[in-house]
Amino acid sequence: MGVVTETVVPVFGNILAAAMLLSPVPAVLRVRQTGKLGDLNPLPYPMTAINCAGWVAYGYAVSNPFIFPANVLGFLAGMVFSFTAFGASPRKTQDLITAMLTLFSGYVIMLGLISCFALDAEAGARMWGTSAVVILMLYYFVPLSTMVTIVRTRNAASIYPPLAVTAILNGTMWSIYGFEVGDINLWLPNLFGSVIGLLQLALRLGYGARPASGAADAAVVGLPREDPEAPGGALKPFEERQHSGTGLLRPGTPPSHFPDIDHAGAVNGSSLNGHRLGPEAGGGAGTRPDVSAISAPITAPALGGLGAR
Repeated sequence: MGVVTETVVPVFGNILAAAMLLSPVPAVLRVRQTGKLGDLNPLPYPMTAINCAGWVAYGYAVSNPFIFPANVLGFLAGMVFSFTAFGASPRKTQDLITAMLTLFSGYVIMLGLISCFALDAEAGARMWGTSAVVILMLYYFVPLSTMVTIVRTRNAASIYPPLAVTAILNGTMWSIYGFEVGDINLWLPNLFGSVIGLLQLALRLGYGARPASGAADAAVVGLPREDPEAPGGALKPFEERQHSGTGLLRPGTPPSHFPDIDHAGAVNGSSLNGHRLGPEAGGGAGTRPDVSAISAPITAPALGGLGAR
């Protein structure tokens, strides 16, 4: 069992951890393409970078090669995710991301100085291990707070079962490896992570998933919160809802404000995203249409530019 638990298990643990750490890639790419956060909460991204950096530091302290692969990848991915979301975030969120990364940088510098000048190698390893565990426990507060909301609302739609299963397997692998090498800093937090994954899966099976009030249509067309179709949303100018590269109307955005219709193909009687721009909609060339005539929301992505036929 030594070879399996000391080599094979941590290798699979790294693979599972990498899958979890890279799971936000589609959402981050969507933010990069649209320049809008929508329902996305960007604060877990700097926490991912901070958590992984803590484990990389611990890996250096104990010279354990299995700690590095997933955590180095997670740190780099977390930084990329943070910077991508930063540009689309409101000022308050930007300030929070900046504060988190700056304070953590100062914290790591302080621990490094203590480790170099005040502790021996063994005590330094304990310090870095304790620090990594504390940060990971803080990281787990996000799913814990989510589970409280799920119990209160009796709706587990926010839990993604494949990711919960991956978390269970990942925590189990690292717990087995931690027990094998006798490292409480590895098995204790990862065992806790497995328990959280099991609780999430149980909540999903128990409560199921149902769309929140007013969210069904948004789930179909991917409406962000700032869209007027989303609850409490505010209307954004047309120019802010165009894709910077193609000029396409972003899927799920009602055509409330149009520029002067002087594009090729946008003549009287042509259509834009399924809405007629003829006289009945106030769509004469060079005028702004009367949006009161547009009653049906968009339910499919736009397939062409303003001048597409």
